[in-house]
Amino acid sequence: MKTWTVEGREATNRAGAAEHLGLAANTVNMYASPAGRARHGWPEPLAEQVDGQEVFALVDLDAFAAARNTRRTPPATTEAADPDELIGVGEFAELRGVSRDTFKRYVEDSRNAWARGEDGYLPVPDAPDPRSPELGRRVRWQWRRDRAAAWAFPEVRRHGGRKAGPRPRVVDLKAVLRNAGDGERPPVRVLAAELSQRLGVDVSSQVVRRLLSQLKEAEQPQP
Repeated sequence: MKTWTVEGREATNRAGAAEHLGLAANTVNMYASPAGRARHGWPEPLAEQVDGQEVFALVDLDAFAAARNTRRTPPATTEAADPDELIGVGEFAELRGVSRDTFKRYVEDSRNAWARGEDGYLPVPDAPDPRSPELGRRVRWQWRRDRAAAWAFPEVRRHGGRKAGPRPRVVDLKAVLRNAGDGERPPVRVLAAELSQRLGVDVSSQVVRRLLSQLKEAEQPQP
């Protein structure tokens, strides 16, 4: 995801907004049109463009996502179902209204928090225990339906999601890389865990990849 600092705010274009929010590109194009902004509440683009493209502040996109989530209500089938029933990734993704691929990213970005026994972008799974040796290499995550519904619908959610706090910056990533030494660069997931501990917030693998891209661009010699 490409980002720029525009008017003192971290911003991205439509393609970046789609990645940031886990939406299809066509959906973002519809939301970001003048008619779509009026109908769906999509944020206004910043006054300054980048390479002829409209860009949107990440904080505005986050606010749009939060407002959109708040407007969602649990379907009647969810309210009538057994709250203790275990559901898997596919049904949880459908409940949340996102694709399986997007939901799998949520799983990957939650695993560092789960290892600490904490909720991450997703709540800690109820079953199976990922430490059980009989599970082998393939782990099937499952959650109780009531906990999944509480996460999927913010009006009843109490825990989970990204903790409020400072946004990771390139300078933070540089500090973590310095602490890692001069050997091979740690994997993205490890860097995410180190940044999370350093800043006291949940840092996703997606954010680390974006920071690595920004660092690479900053270190390239200028023509």
